Amino acid sequence: MYQKTNTLILEPENYSPHALATYRQMGKVWLAQAESEGEVSILVVRLAYRIDRKLLDRFPSLRAVISPTTGLTHIDVEECRCRGIEVISLAECRDAINNVTSTAELTLGLMIALLRAVPSALRDVVGNGNWNRNKFRSRQLSRMTLGIVGLGRIGGHMARYAKALSMNIVAYDPHQPQERFAELDARRSDLIPLLKEADIISIHASLTEANRGFLGNSEIAAMRSHALVINTARGGLIDEAALADALRNGKLGGVAVDVLRDEDEGVDWIAESPLVKAAKDGFNVLITPHIGGCTSDAMHVTEESIADVAFRKFGG
Repeated sequence: MYQKTNTLILEPENYSPHALATYRQMGKVWLAQAESEGEVSILVVRLAYRIDRKLLDRFPSLRAVISPTTGLTHIDVEECRCRGIEVISLAECRDAINNVTSTAELTLGLMIALLRAVPSALRDVVGNGNWNRNKFRSRQLSRMTLGIVGLGRIGGHMARYAKALSMNIVAYDPHQPQERFAELDARRSDLIPLLKEADIISIHASLTEANRGFLGNSEIAAMRSHALVINTARGGLIDEAALADALRNGKLGGVAVDVLRDEDEGVDWIAESPLVKAAKDGFNVLITPHIGGCTSDAMHVTEESIADVAFRKFGG
């Protein structure tokens, strides 16, 4: 008889029934709140909680923190390691999530909305009562150059979408083999040459200490003045203040983000964000609240895939 492994799911709304059934094969399952926190072996989280020392202290029997996400900036991984708590993410089930396209679809939507100034056009019609099509004259994506930073799963989906739209594709990813670029018909480039050439830069890199804030003043200086920047990866990859200053100085055409640097921190971080301030001042900025993977389709696939990983590790 194996040791029972009890699971607490902190964000259980609309959770996959199949994933819940998998966890129940191992032991008790609590949704949102455990009867006894000392009985919890597995903590399942997404992005609503900061998994830090204070929260971990509540669960003395914890064996694993499971997050059906690709990034782990919301988890103190080092503190978990020191306590002997395993951290499991979607990095352990990449094959199962290869066809999850939600974040790439949002990226494509942001790209079109930013290029065509869709929110501004809506406000001009609904808020100001205007019907001025020439005010929003723009360009079409066809024959524009998309620069993809990070040619992994999501960057690959973006390359395929861009190809279908007859865009030119240039990509930077030192971790991918040449075969990956050939497969996606993307021309390989170093970062600065990509920034000089691209009309639109779309960021799909994992966040590490080595690349934190990699898109800053010197990189922005290399870009075209009409360039658009889209980040649906992690907020820490870009220097938000530098991008906001470039917008205000007419050195960038627009910025769209689904992530912000300080989204896991404090209470006033939204109001203090340089990009939020630029958006309020009427610059071409789009911000969504980390909804890239927030579709029922994507969530159920990731919840089920990571539950299977947990069962293989702790279920027998």
